[in-house]
Amino acid sequence: MWAHVPMQNHRGYKERAVMIDWLVHKLFWWTPLREAIFEEVHFYDQIEAAMNEPTTNLTWEENGKWYGYTLNEMHKIYLFDDTGHESMTDLWDDLWRRDSDYNLMYR
Repeated sequence: MWAHVPMQNHRGYKERAVMIDWLVHKLFWWTPLREAIFEEVHFYDQIEAAMNEPTTNLTWEENGKWYGYTLNEMHKIYLFDDTGHESMTDLWDDLWRRDSDYNLMYR
């Protein structure tokens, strides 16, 4: 009724468990590396949470230039502006002008 499991399988399992324990110890023994790994994991958790939020636009600044996107709800498309603008006002003016130029206005 009980199947006989050869000892080799048990030894292989134990060797894998020891190898995984060794790897985890090597990765997590140094505090800065451990903290960086957890920060990376939480970063992806934050991205996933943000992607599940009902957001219609986003604006951000990088190296003195403004970038952003808007969601055109009527056409269900995102309009990206990755060229960079001197001010947030310039960015939004350009996004709204593009909405108007392509007849995508929904406001």
